[in-house]
Amino acid sequence: MQFSLRAAFVAASLAAAGNVFALSSSPALDQHAEQLLHDRLFQTNLRGPRWIDQTWSLPPSPTYASFENQNTLTSVVASSMEIAGLNVGPTLVVFESKAQNGTTMGLPTTGYWPYSGDSGLRGVTGAVHDAGSFALFPDQTANADSLDWTGLPSGGNNIVFFDNPSPTRNYSEPGSSVAASAIPEGVVTSWVHTSDENGALQFLPSYGAPGNGSLFDVPALFVGNSTEVESATVVLDAPSSWATSSTVIGHLAGKKGSSESILVYTHTDGPSIIEENGPILLLAMAEYFAAHPININIDFVLTTGHMSGQHLNESRWMDERPALMQNAKAAIVCEHFGAMEWKDNFSTGKPVYEATGKHEPMWTMVNSSSASNELHQLYLEAFEGTPDTLRMAMVSPQVVNGAQSNWYGAGGSRTLGYSNIPTIGIIPQPDYLWAAMPDGGWSKLDVQMAITQINVILKVIDSLDQKFVAGSL
Repeated sequence: MQFSLRAAFVAASLAAAGNVFALSSSPALDQHAEQLLHDRLFQTNLRGPRWIDQTWSLPPSPTYASFENQNTLTSVVASSMEIAGLNVGPTLVVFESKAQNGTTMGLPTTGYWPYSGDSGLRGVTGAVHDAGSFALFPDQTANADSLDWTGLPSGGNNIVFFDNPSPTRNYSEPGSSVAASAIPEGVVTSWVHTSDENGALQFLPSYGAPGNGSLFDVPALFVGNSTEVESATVVLDAPSSWATSSTVIGHLAGKKGSSESILVYTHTDGPSIIEENGPILLLAMAEYFAAHPININIDFVLTTGHMSGQHLNESRWMDERPALMQNAKAAIVCEHFGAMEWKDNFSTGKPVYEATGKHEPMWTMVNSSSASNELHQLYLEAFEGTPDTLRMAMVSPQVVNGAQSNWYGAGGSRTLGYSNIPTIGIIPQPDYLWAAMPDGGWSKLDVQMAITQINVILKVIDSLDQKFVAGSL
């Protein structure tokens, strides 16, 4: 019998829509739901990367455009939520953005800079201008004056080369004030303070060019720190096309029939099964509470645009659906569950990229309002009985020297975190998070740990519902 992965995904969801979850004193997925989660993650990973920024030419999906994979994921999750009993339509918000077809090169650990220019297959050739090292300020914003653009001749074929901070710590784009006549033909930037293996196919930062992405059509590539060049031909064959992408909002009505809700949020796009497994996590949670209704409403938001280089407004749903924020008594942001920890080991003096044998901590951003204290306590209590291998740390961004510290995570979580809504933003942060791994990251995913983390969130939501019933939420 022949059938599509999409059909199998929805069919499996149909089987889960019934009351197949184990009843216990503490909310948890049963064996059937655990297997369903595993199969959905596996099927999703087989489709390849899921984001609108670029089309990947790497395994495991050489034939599918990544934005099509993302649209398939959001479509089947939306359908599965409807089957489970959630009200999903008409809540799709459609965006448009450029999608590009990236071609990797033969240099060690080369990746392409998302939204950079299209050189065509002939490429661009020129002498290399060493612009030094790009630096960040202590607050991790770009130091626009750190690169040396002096001596860059006008009107010539030049390839600018500069060192870049580690891909695991740099989310900023280099700034510059280069005259239009001196804009280079291409850019090559080398990751530093990291092994070539750790820097392989990393795509940070993901900021695109100003405006609509075509203001400076300069092809740019990343290389490992072992790469040395005096002249270069940069080839980034990246024809552009227009693609659509959607934000999915699923509403699960509570038994009380009031307007109050718990907001559960994630994003749908990314280069690996670690980066954007949030939709599958939230679907498992939605099906659980559809089978075991609680009193308060739950709104599940799966947004697009997280990897768009800020060309899409990831928080647009907040403006178009203001009632979601107005009705939210608490917000929980979930992403990157089940991540194994890999780090560069510098013990021999040379970085060696290897597994540590641990799981990535559940770094949890929390807001510091007095209204949030109860959510923080319920979250801590939800870890009772979990294995010692599950690590968690709560971090509250503060104002330092008059500047608000960054709230990391899916873009909408930053808005939630700076709001008065009690919020926890859970963001395990592996070094390989934004890397296009040949196996899609499957070998670095521990599904059983993801299940344990899901069960923690089920407990938190159940505890919030108890507080809601008692009138203390």
